Amino acid sequence: MGTTLAALQRLQAVETQLAEIRNRITALGRRVELQETKLRQIDDALANEQRELQSRQMEADRLELDVKSYESEISKLRTALNSAKTNKEYAAILTQLNTVKVDSSKVEERALEMIARVDELKQKMAAARIAREAEEERRDELKAEAGRYEAECKDRLESLIRRRDETAAHVPAPALKLFDRVASKNDGKALAMVVRTNPRREEFACECCNMSITLQQVNALLSRDEPVLCHTCGHILYLETQSTPV
Repeated sequence: MGTTLAALQRLQAVETQLAEIRNRITALGRRVELQETKLRQIDDALANEQRELQSRQMEADRLELDVKSYESEISKLRTALNSAKTNKEYAAILTQLNTVKVDSSKVEERALEMIARVDELKQKMAAARIAREAEEERRDELKAEAGRYEAECKDRLESLIRRRDETAAHVPAPALKLFDRVASKNDGKALAMVVRTNPRREEFACECCNMSITLQQVNALLSRDEPVLCHTCGHILYLETQSTPV
């Protein structure tokens, strides 16, 4: 194996450790973000329910006023009924009284339904607030966990970054640029080993995608000290041990 590919393998060893830490930090951060999103969704739902509660409460109050207005009118009609001087006047007032009673009953029924809806919303919001407190505690726990991990890995991360810079200094610029590009697309994994799939035949595959590697590519790895890419997944290929060219 040439010096370039050997240097790339050393760089990959450091990059793998860096990627592990960075991916873990990113994953922990995403968990916090997801929890924050959940809290925002709960807050949005609570805000919508609060607006509905206010609207329903106003409607319930209005209906209660209407019920009281009907009760006052019914009381007046009963007084007028008792004061009626003729059968015709009595019948007219009685008809009006019965009509008002029916209308009052309908409004009172709607008022009771609205009050029940208000109570239901209040209970739902109380339960949602309790659930929100639990989700907020979970968010705080996740943030603390992410903070602890970053603090624990700070020195190691800085050390690995220094090692990476030192190792990268021994990689030719074009190969390093290619390595960085491939690694950025594959969570830090830029290299893929060539695996011989059949001990009796010269058949090879990429360890990352399991797709075939041509003899031409294998020969290039054995004869030239430059990166060779897998045609399928784009990883930089390398041989585990150098052997006689095929």
